Amino acid sequence: MIWQYTPYTIPLIMAASVSVVSAGYIWRHHYCTPAAKTLSLILLVGSGFLLSYTLRLSSVNLSTKIFWFKVELLPVVIVPVAWLVFTLQYTGREKWVTRRSLLVLSGVPVTTLLVIFTNEYHNLYWAQLVLEPEGNLLLLKCFHGPWFWVHSGYSQTLVLCGICLLVHMLIRAPRFYRWQITLLLLGVILLQLNSVLSISGLFPMRFLFATAVLFPTASLAWVLGIFRFRLAEVVPMARKTVIESMSDSVIILDSENRILDLNPPAQQLMSSAATTVIGKSAEHVWPEWSEQMEPSDTAELVREVVLDYNDEHHTYDLRISPLVGWGGHTMSRVVVLRDITERKRAEEKIKTSLQEKEVLLREIHHRVRNNMQIISSLLRLQSQYINDTTYTEMLKESQNRIKSMALIHEKLYQSENLASINFNEYIKALVQGLVRSYGINAARIAVKTEVGDISLDIDTAIPCGLIINELVSNALKHAFPNSRKGEIIVVLRSVNEHIELTINDNGVGIPKDIDFETTDSLGLHLATILAEDQLEGEITLNKSKGTTFQIRFKEKRRKNL
Repeated sequence: MIWQYTPYTIPLIMAASVSVVSAGYIWRHHYCTPAAKTLSLILLVGSGFLLSYTLRLSSVNLSTKIFWFKVELLPVVIVPVAWLVFTLQYTGREKWVTRRSLLVLSGVPVTTLLVIFTNEYHNLYWAQLVLEPEGNLLLLKCFHGPWFWVHSGYSQTLVLCGICLLVHMLIRAPRFYRWQITLLLLGVILLQLNSVLSISGLFPMRFLFATAVLFPTASLAWVLGIFRFRLAEVVPMARKTVIESMSDSVIILDSENRILDLNPPAQQLMSSAATTVIGKSAEHVWPEWSEQMEPSDTAELVREVVLDYNDEHHTYDLRISPLVGWGGHTMSRVVVLRDITERKRAEEKIKTSLQEKEVLLREIHHRVRNNMQIISSLLRLQSQYINDTTYTEMLKESQNRIKSMALIHEKLYQSENLASINFNEYIKALVQGLVRSYGINAARIAVKTEVGDISLDIDTAIPCGLIINELVSNALKHAFPNSRKGEIIVVLRSVNEHIELTINDNGVGIPKDIDFETTDSLGLHLATILAEDQLEGEITLNKSKGTTFQIRFKEKRRKNL
């Protein structure tokens, strides 16, 4: 037989179960902080210590007891380092917890583990292990070696450093958080008491009292600190590292709308010190603001509110974010109030300035369009006093060019976006105006347009409109002589970040011996110059079926007003 039942087996297993349940309860918490997770790791490792301690106590031969004694020492080596890491995280010193610092802290523990599992060769951790009867039990008596005292001194130093960090925070923390820190200190003091009793070998309660009572009591103290005082939700380190350094007003409420924390800007806004409002209901402390709260606990609220501050109306961007636990229950809410009064004033100024600018631009486009209409009317009047049809035709062409530009300013004046023109509407209006100008019978010459949803800025629209004016006018005058029927198609589309303008007619076509780039025709020469110089594109002519001009230029990015 290598095992025996002891009166301490069930209490120790129950104590380990309390630690396991406590660790699992913390770990499953959705909004668990790194500090709380480290604490749950300490509890889990501690439960391993209790189980291995129980197995060592229940074993009856020396080799088995030595094996479980070595296993029992694993948590003893790990916990001090984990405790210091926890206190660093909890007190807002997470930046100290780096890979390098963890390697340095783990130097002695790793060495200790190597010493423990090779102790038979050097006896540095224990000089001798012997069985010593006590009542119905066989106890393992340890004669410590030199490395035991090295590791014990190092471990106690780490634990004391953590305790000092908590005591320092306890002195400076608000009253509401002192209970939380006190419970954490209570837990570690109980564990230290357990360690002292184990090392000193005090009798008769060293097994039951020191281990089966102190360890689960420490676990329950920590769990109470987490879930009663919201360690896992709102840890005090947030005050120094995040909340207090923010210029926004930050208020943290629990599930019952009690104030858990608030930063200096929030204290100024509420005209109350933190020590007088923490733990009190928000409705009681600040009733005029609490009316802005929404009853919903699960949805994030974002809106603007107007509050009185320093006898003035201030506009705030209010954001209320719920912190929901793994059970779906709201544990607390983070309220952030950002003073956007100056921004709202600046926005109003900008809005007014933009409105004035828009009115001015519309007026400019309107006046330019009117002036061009006046010029067009003057040309029409002038043509009535000229008998030579050649000059009359020249004046009509100039009049149509002016109309094409005036139409652009008219469309801009009517457009919601003054930075670009909807070219679908523009081309239709331009083509219809040309048909009326030349008195074309729609039954004889049909003019069709195929324009996609394309908008152009004024710098691109004017030369593009003039090109359409010249090429469509040229087709209306020359492509269908002797009452010949046909059609003209104007296509504008976007292709691979380029704009393609195609004007095709099925008329008689341009004679093969005429080069449109060197011809004396002002219209064709003007279209070429506009396509190559103004649009920085290329113009090509296809004479295979009637006449097809294609202008291709790069699409420019438009800037909205």
